[in-house]
Amino acid sequence: MIPDLSPFLHLRRFVSIAHHVPGRIRLKLDLAALIHLPTVDPAPFVALVGRIQGVKTTRLNAAALTVVVEYDPQLIPAAVWPRLLVADVDEVERVLAAHVV
Repeated sequence: MIPDLSPFLHLRRFVSIAHHVPGRIRLKLDLAALIHLPTVDPAPFVALVGRIQGVKTTRLNAAALTVVVEYDPQLIPAAVWPRLLVADVDEVERVLAAHVV
């Protein structure tokens, strides 16, 4: 089951792809997002990321406001990542449902 992602989907407008090669993506959070973060419980999102097939590791750099995700590009196509930043809720849930165990 996928948790309610609406608090995180709202924050996508503050996220950009800083660097991406198949198998490794660095996501950058804009400083403007910091005002919204205290109102968002990260636990459901963290638990969900841990259940995505193909995600090998995630590393947070709080000082740089970045997250690096290493993943298996055979299981998660590189084109999925930019779609997750712009897709509507239904598409995001479909994509995640296909990859969550």
